[in-house]
Amino acid sequence: MILILALLMTAANPGVIIVDNVWFYGSDHKMRILNTADTVEIVDRSNDRYQVRCDTALGELDRHVMIDLEAGIAEHELFVFGRGNFDEGEYSRASRLLDIFIERFGDSEYAAEALYYLGQAMEMLAARPGSDSLPSIARNERTGQNYYTGDAYRRILEEHPASPYASKAQYRLINIFRTAHLPWPDSIGIIEQELAMWHAFCRQYADTDEHVLGLTEAGFLNRVLFELTADPAYAAAATGLFTEILEGYPATVHAAYARVHLAELAAGERIYNY
Repeated sequence: MILILALLMTAANPGVIIVDNVWFYGSDHKMRILNTADTVEIVDRSNDRYQVRCDTALGELDRHVMIDLEAGIAEHELFVFGRGNFDEGEYSRASRLLDIFIERFGDSEYAAEALYYLGQAMEMLAARPGSDSLPSIARNERTGQNYYTGDAYRRILEEHPASPYASKAQYRLINIFRTAHLPWPDSIGIIEQELAMWHAFCRQYADTDEHVLGLTEAGFLNRVLFELTADPAYAAAATGLFTEILEGYPATVHAAYARVHLAELAAGERIYNY
Protein backbone atom coordinates (compact mmCIF):
# COMPACT_ATOMS: atom_id res chain seq x y z
CA MET A 1 0.00 0.00 0.00
CA ILE A 2 2.84 2.39 0.89
CA LEU A 3 4.50 1.63 -2.46
CA ILE A 4 1.28 2.36 -4.36
CA LEU A 5 0.86 5.71 -2.58
CA ALA A 6 4.47 6.59 -3.31
CA LEU A 7 3.96 5.86 -7.01
CA LEU A 8 0.81 7.96 -7.04
CA MET A 9 2.67 10.85 -5.46
CA THR A 10 5.49 10.74 -8.00
CA ALA A 11 3.01 10.52 -10.89
CA ALA A 12 0.82 13.36 -9.65
CA ASN A 13 0.38 16.45 -11.79
CA PRO A 14 -1.21 19.74 -10.76
CA GLY A 15 -4.75 20.66 -11.70
CA VAL A 16 -6.64 23.89 -11.13
CA ILE A 17 -10.38 24.17 -10.44
CA ILE A 18 -12.14 26.50 -12.90
CA VAL A 19 -15.67 26.66 -11.41
CA ASP A 20 -17.05 27.33 -7.94
CA ASN A 21 -18.72 25.00 -5.46
CA VAL A 22 -17.16 21.71 -6.54
CA TRP A 23 -17.83 19.00 -3.96
CA PHE A 24 -14.92 16.73 -3.14
CA TYR A 25 -15.53 13.70 -0.95
CA GLY A 26 -12.11 12.39 0.03
CA SER A 27 -10.83 9.03 1.19
CA ASP A 28 -10.75 10.48 4.71
CA HIS A 29 -14.58 10.60 4.51
CA LYS A 30 -14.60 14.40 4.73
CA MET A 31 -16.40 16.74 2.34
CA ARG A 32 -14.64 19.74 0.90
CA ILE A 33 -16.00 22.55 -1.29
CA LEU A 34 -13.51 23.62 -3.97
CA ASN A 35 -13.69 26.92 -5.84
CA THR A 36 -12.08 28.67 -8.77
CA ALA A 37 -8.26 28.57 -8.63
CA ASP A 38 -8.07 25.94 -5.89
CA THR A 39 -5.38 23.43 -6.85
CA VAL A 40 -5.36 19.66 -6.60
CA GLU A 41 -3.03 16.89 -7.67
CA ILE A 42 -4.17 14.63 -10.50
CA VAL A 43 -2.96 11.10 -9.87
CA ASP A 44 -4.96 9.15 -12.45
CA ARG A 45 -7.11 9.93 -15.48
CA SER A 46 -10.03 8.36 -17.29
CA ASN A 47 -12.29 9.76 -19.99
CA ASP A 48 -14.63 11.62 -17.66
CA ARG A 49 -13.22 11.29 -14.15
CA TYR A 50 -9.88 12.18 -12.60
CA GLN A 51 -8.57 10.69 -9.40
CA VAL A 52 -7.13 13.60 -7.45
CA ARG A 53 -5.49 14.37 -4.15
CA CYS A 54 -6.76 17.35 -2.17
CA ASP A 55 -4.77 18.03 0.98
CA THR A 56 -3.88 14.45 1.93
CA ALA A 57 -7.08 12.75 0.78
CA LEU A 58 -7.77 10.95 -2.49
CA GLY A 59 -11.06 11.20 -4.36
CA GLU A 60 -12.61 11.70 -7.81
CA LEU A 61 -13.69 14.78 -9.75
CA ASP A 62 -15.31 15.30 -13.11
CA ARG A 63 -12.50 16.30 -15.47
CA HIS A 64 -14.57 19.19 -16.84
CA VAL A 65 -14.39 21.14 -13.56
CA MET A 66 -10.62 21.53 -13.76
CA ILE A 67 -7.68 22.12 -16.05
CA ASP A 68 -4.86 19.59 -16.08
CA LEU A 69 -1.88 21.94 -16.02
CA GLU A 70 0.34 19.32 -17.64
CA ALA A 71 -1.94 18.92 -20.66
CA GLY A 72 -0.77 20.40 -23.95
CA ILE A 73 -3.79 22.69 -24.17
CA ALA A 74 -3.57 23.88 -20.55
CA GLU A 75 -1.85 27.19 -21.33
CA HIS A 76 -4.61 28.19 -23.72
CA GLU A 77 -7.45 26.90 -21.54
CA LEU A 78 -6.23 28.69 -18.44
CA PHE A 79 -5.84 31.96 -20.31
CA VAL A 80 -9.31 31.64 -21.85
CA PHE A 81 -10.95 30.99 -18.48
CA GLY A 82 -9.05 33.83 -16.80
CA ARG A 83 -9.99 36.30 -19.53
CA GLY A 84 -13.53 34.95 -19.63
CA ASN A 85 -14.02 35.54 -15.92
CA PHE A 86 -12.73 39.09 -16.34
CA ASP A 87 -15.11 39.80 -19.21
CA GLU A 88 -17.99 38.50 -17.08
CA GLY A 89 -17.09 40.83 -14.23
CA GLU A 90 -15.85 38.01 -12.00
CA TYR A 91 -12.73 39.91 -11.02
CA SER A 92 -11.75 37.82 -8.01
CA ARG A 93 -11.88 34.58 -10.03
CA ALA A 94 -10.08 36.25 -12.93
CA SER A 95 -7.28 37.56 -10.74
CA ARG A 96 -6.69 34.15 -9.17
CA LEU A 97 -6.63 32.29 -12.49
CA LEU A 98 -4.48 34.89 -14.24
CA ASP A 99 -2.05 34.87 -11.32
CA ILE A 100 -1.68 31.10 -11.67
CA PHE A 101 -1.30 31.53 -15.43
CA ILE A 102 1.57 34.00 -15.02
CA GLU A 103 3.26 31.80 -12.44
CA ARG A 104 2.90 28.69 -14.58
CA PHE A 105 3.21 30.09 -18.11
CA GLY A 106 5.26 33.25 -17.68
CA ASP A 107 6.90 32.80 -21.10
CA SER A 108 3.58 32.44 -22.92
CA GLU A 109 2.69 34.55 -25.94
CA TYR A 110 -0.31 35.64 -23.85
CA ALA A 111 1.78 36.73 -20.85
CA ALA A 112 1.61 40.50 -21.44
CA GLU A 113 -2.15 40.41 -21.99
CA ALA A 114 -2.61 38.20 -18.93
CA LEU A 115 -0.60 40.62 -16.81
CA TYR A 116 -2.62 43.57 -18.10
CA TYR A 117 -5.96 41.97 -17.25
CA LEU A 118 -4.60 40.80 -13.92
CA GLY A 119 -3.84 44.45 -13.20
CA GLN A 120 -7.28 45.52 -14.42
CA ALA A 121 -8.95 42.91 -12.19
CA MET A 122 -6.90 44.05 -9.19
CA GLU A 123 -7.88 47.67 -9.82
CA MET A 124 -11.54 46.68 -9.82
CA LEU A 125 -11.10 44.66 -6.62
CA ALA A 126 -9.22 47.51 -4.92
CA ALA A 127 -12.31 49.71 -5.29
CA ARG A 128 -14.43 47.27 -3.28
CA PRO A 129 -14.89 47.47 0.49
CA GLY A 130 -12.50 45.30 2.45
CA SER A 131 -9.82 45.19 -0.23
CA ASP A 132 -7.10 46.01 2.32
CA SER A 133 -6.28 42.32 2.76
CA LEU A 134 -5.53 41.77 -0.94
CA PRO A 135 -1.91 41.71 -2.19
CA SER A 136 -0.44 44.87 -3.72
CA ILE A 137 -3.19 47.12 -2.36
CA ALA A 138 -2.23 50.47 -0.81
CA ARG A 139 -4.33 53.19 0.78
CA ASN A 140 -4.39 56.93 0.27
CA GLU A 141 -5.14 58.04 3.81
CA ARG A 142 -5.99 61.57 2.72
CA THR A 143 -8.83 60.44 0.48
CA GLY A 144 -9.63 57.18 2.27
CA GLN A 145 -9.27 55.32 -1.03
CA ASN A 146 -7.64 51.94 -1.55
CA TYR A 147 -5.81 51.43 -4.82
CA TYR A 148 -3.81 48.80 -6.66
CA THR A 149 -0.10 49.57 -6.70
CA GLY A 150 0.36 48.32 -10.27
CA ASP A 151 2.78 45.41 -9.88
CA ALA A 152 1.42 43.56 -12.93
CA TYR A 153 1.76 46.68 -15.08
CA ARG A 154 5.38 47.13 -14.03
CA ARG A 155 6.12 43.55 -15.05
CA ILE A 156 4.77 44.30 -18.53
CA LEU A 157 7.17 47.25 -18.88
CA GLU A 158 10.08 45.21 -17.52
CA GLU A 159 9.46 41.91 -19.31
CA HIS A 160 7.40 42.87 -22.39
CA PRO A 161 8.37 46.45 -23.33
CA ALA A 162 7.66 45.85 -27.04
CA SER A 163 4.17 44.47 -26.36
CA PRO A 164 1.12 46.50 -27.43
CA TYR A 165 0.14 46.28 -23.76
CA ALA A 166 3.16 48.34 -22.68
CA SER A 167 1.50 51.67 -23.50
CA LYS A 168 -1.68 50.56 -21.74
CA ALA A 169 0.34 49.52 -18.68
CA GLN A 170 2.20 52.83 -18.52
CA TYR A 171 -1.08 54.73 -18.90
CA ARG A 172 -2.51 52.89 -15.90
CA LEU A 173 0.64 53.43 -13.82
CA ILE A 174 0.47 57.20 -14.27
CA ASN A 175 -3.19 57.14 -13.28
CA ILE A 176 -2.23 55.11 -10.20
CA PHE A 177 0.37 57.77 -9.38
CA ARG A 178 -2.42 60.35 -9.43
CA THR A 179 -4.66 58.27 -7.19
CA ALA A 180 -1.82 57.88 -4.69
CA HIS A 181 -1.20 61.64 -4.47
CA LEU A 182 -4.68 63.17 -4.50
CA PRO A 183 -5.97 65.59 -3.29
CA TRP A 184 -3.99 68.29 -5.07
CA PRO A 185 -4.28 71.52 -3.04
CA ASP A 186 -0.78 72.86 -2.23
CA SER A 187 0.69 70.10 -4.42
CA ILE A 188 1.90 72.00 -7.48
CA GLY A 189 5.16 70.06 -7.47
CA ILE A 190 3.30 66.73 -7.60
CA ILE A 191 1.09 67.93 -10.46
CA GLU A 192 4.14 69.10 -12.41
CA GLN A 193 5.77 65.71 -11.77
CA GLU A 194 2.75 63.93 -13.20
CA LEU A 195 2.61 66.35 -16.14
CA ALA A 196 6.22 65.47 -16.98
CA MET A 197 5.20 61.80 -16.97
CA TRP A 198 2.45 62.49 -19.50
CA HIS A 199 4.79 64.41 -21.77
CA ALA A 200 7.26 61.51 -21.68
CA PHE A 201 4.38 59.10 -22.29
CA CYS A 202 3.23 61.01 -25.38
CA ARG A 203 6.76 61.01 -26.81
CA GLN A 204 7.33 57.32 -26.19
CA TYR A 205 3.93 56.06 -27.31
CA ALA A 206 3.12 58.46 -30.13
CA ASP A 207 2.00 55.62 -32.43
CA THR A 208 -0.38 53.92 -29.99
CA ASP A 209 -4.08 54.20 -29.24
CA GLU A 210 -3.20 55.64 -25.84
CA HIS A 211 -1.34 58.65 -27.30
CA VAL A 212 -4.49 60.78 -27.51
CA LEU A 213 -5.35 59.84 -23.92
CA GLY A 214 -1.95 61.10 -22.83
CA LEU A 215 -2.51 64.37 -24.70
CA THR A 216 -5.87 64.79 -22.96
CA GLU A 217 -4.37 64.15 -19.53
CA ALA A 218 -1.53 66.60 -20.19
CA GLY A 219 -4.02 69.24 -21.32
CA PHE A 220 -6.15 68.66 -18.23
CA LEU A 221 -3.17 69.06 -15.88
CA ASN A 222 -2.13 72.27 -17.61
CA ARG A 223 -5.63 73.59 -16.95
CA VAL A 224 -5.35 72.62 -13.28
CA LEU A 225 -1.96 74.33 -12.99
CA PHE A 226 -3.32 77.44 -14.68
CA GLU A 227 -6.12 77.59 -12.13
CA LEU A 228 -3.71 77.10 -9.22
CA THR A 229 -1.04 79.53 -10.39
CA ALA A 230 -2.77 81.94 -12.82
CA ASP A 231 0.30 81.49 -15.06
CA PRO A 232 -0.92 82.08 -18.64
CA ALA A 233 1.78 79.73 -19.96
CA TYR A 234 -0.20 76.80 -18.60
CA ALA A 235 -3.37 78.01 -20.32
CA ALA A 236 -1.45 78.36 -23.57
CA ALA A 237 -0.02 74.86 -23.20
CA ALA A 238 -3.48 73.40 -22.54
CA THR A 239 -4.87 75.21 -25.58
CA GLY A 240 -2.05 73.86 -27.72
CA LEU A 241 -2.61 70.29 -26.58
CA PHE A 242 -6.37 70.36 -27.13
CA THR A 243 -5.84 71.93 -30.55
CA GLU A 244 -3.41 69.11 -31.38
CA ILE A 245 -6.15 66.62 -30.49
CA LEU A 246 -8.63 68.42 -32.76
CA GLU A 247 -6.21 68.30 -35.66
CA GLY A 248 -4.90 64.78 -35.11
CA TYR A 249 -8.11 63.03 -34.06
CA PRO A 250 -10.97 64.83 -35.79
CA ALA A 251 -14.52 63.48 -35.65
CA THR A 252 -13.79 61.39 -32.54
CA VAL A 253 -14.97 61.57 -28.95
CA HIS A 254 -11.50 62.85 -28.10
CA ALA A 255 -12.03 65.84 -30.37
CA ALA A 256 -15.39 66.48 -28.72
CA TYR A 257 -13.75 66.53 -25.29
CA ALA A 258 -11.06 68.85 -26.62
CA ARG A 259 -13.69 71.28 -27.90
CA VAL A 260 -15.37 71.31 -24.49
CA HIS A 261 -12.05 72.04 -22.78
CA LEU A 262 -11.28 74.85 -25.22
CA ALA A 263 -14.69 76.40 -24.76
CA GLU A 264 -14.36 76.29 -20.98
CA LEU A 265 -10.88 77.79 -21.13
CA ALA A 266 -12.16 80.63 -23.30
CA ALA A 267 -15.03 81.24 -20.85
CA GLY A 268 -12.74 81.18 -17.81
CA GLU A 269 -14.54 78.22 -16.25
CA ARG A 270 -12.86 76.13 -13.57
CA ILE A 271 -12.71 72.35 -13.76
CA TYR A 272 -11.33 71.28 -10.40
CA ASN A 273 -12.80 71.55 -6.90
CA TYR A 274 -10.21 72.59 -4.33
